[in-house]
Amino acid sequence: MKRWKHLAAAGAALLVAATAACGTGGSAIGADGTLKIAFHLAPASLDPLQVPIWQLMTYEEPLYDTVTRIDADGNVQPMLATSWTFGDSSIDFTFRQDVKFHDGTPFDAQAFKTNIDRLLAARKSPVASMFTAVTGAEVTGRYTARLTLSRMDSALPAALGDRGGAMVSPKAIADGVDLSTQDAGSGPYRLTDYKTGDHAVYEKFPEYWDPGAAVARHLEIDAVGDGQARLNGAISRQYDITYLTPSQFDAAKGAGLGVEEKAGLWFINIFTNRTRSELGNLQARQAIAHAIDRNAICSAVYFGRCKPTSSIFPSDFWGGSPDAGPDYDHYDPVLARKLLADAGLPDGFEFTMLYAAGADPYPQLAELLQSQLAAVGIKLDLKPVDINQLSPVYFVEKNADAMLGGGGQVADPGLSLQKEFRSGATLNASGDAPGGLDAVIDSLNSATTQAGRQRFSAEATRIATDQVLNVPLVQPEVLFAYDPDKLTKYEASYVGAYAPTRGAGS
Repeated sequence: MKRWKHLAAAGAALLVAATAACGTGGSAIGADGTLKIAFHLAPASLDPLQVPIWQLMTYEEPLYDTVTRIDADGNVQPMLATSWTFGDSSIDFTFRQDVKFHDGTPFDAQAFKTNIDRLLAARKSPVASMFTAVTGAEVTGRYTARLTLSRMDSALPAALGDRGGAMVSPKAIADGVDLSTQDAGSGPYRLTDYKTGDHAVYEKFPEYWDPGAAVARHLEIDAVGDGQARLNGAISRQYDITYLTPSQFDAAKGAGLGVEEKAGLWFINIFTNRTRSELGNLQARQAIAHAIDRNAICSAVYFGRCKPTSSIFPSDFWGGSPDAGPDYDHYDPVLARKLLADAGLPDGFEFTMLYAAGADPYPQLAELLQSQLAAVGIKLDLKPVDINQLSPVYFVEKNADAMLGGGGQVADPGLSLQKEFRSGATLNASGDAPGGLDAVIDSLNSATTQAGRQRFSAEATRIATDQVLNVPLVQPEVLFAYDPDKLTKYEASYVGAYAPTRGAGS
């Protein structure tokens, strides 16, 4: 049997050494040892399998260890698993032997199997589409287990560094603990206070296996949807780490705050439901793509802190396509009108788009898109929705033609393509996958060499771009302000706009 070894064992020791080192630098966190964070989103549930988007890992990361870990550069690293080996239709894992859940239950291979069983039973979970190849888990030793597969999926190690890989105490599962509001993890912090939609408070878990992961004694994360309130809190030093929007960059700098800027795998696009309005017509979608002036968006809405894109991946990312560069869907209103005429829509058409109400910069972006599309005869009806309800309304209830929102934010291109475009995927409101995309995504996730994965990822990206399955707009920088009197630095994630807390405060 052919096997593909992921050489991760040495990295497990490096993980502990690196976080321990960053935790010994004389942090200036306040007298009570508290690190305070202002974030723009709040989860409806703390259950990792019910968290719809990567950004909300902000609340999960303190509580839960994952099987693997996605580092700040988007690479898959060891965490609970110290190594993994690919077989023809399986992945074998070896686990750490020094991990306890907060309730005292040890983590071992049986705990892994219990969690995989729970994952496979959660068919409506937002992360279920990442694990369609998994058929089960087998315990092969006290600290070794095998993931059994219906087909090879080389993206699974990255998936296990996301919400689906967050390990929950088997005792909590058996006891029916309400995971939506209660702690059942093995992470560096345990939950002490939580109010849905408002705040979460954590305290350091003294028996955690990696002593450098929890620098602060306490964490407080406030959900502050009002961008000005977040900025005011940062400037007044109420918050130590604050999510910023592009319009706030200069004010934060001017107030003497440190600002972390990071471009990566996050992009903003128009999600389209191709079963509604005229969005099932390829030429109509192409007309939308060519009617949009992305450079104007970057200048007017993002204050230059973004890059225009026609693709879901950055041009320098290994999973992208050289045939789908930033100017692929270039701004050309004349071409847009011709495409509408060729589609049998010479007078244009109308569709409705949801956007996050009051969440800078989405209202400004939505209004600019409305104006640009109107110039070619497309009427865009805007419907504001509370940012924490946006994904459920669009992806679950399928209650609109389109949605303005962020995409990407997973470390592996196979996962990103799978969750955005595969037939029946969580973020594919249309349900279908034109252009043979399912087969190409399967080939990508079956490939076990970097060259093979790169080839199929480029092909899948090109199909998604050619078909204008969604309409990518820009790739913004992720921006966080931090108090330089308390933190010497703060590092955001290449993967997306969540607030990392592991090792923060050193």
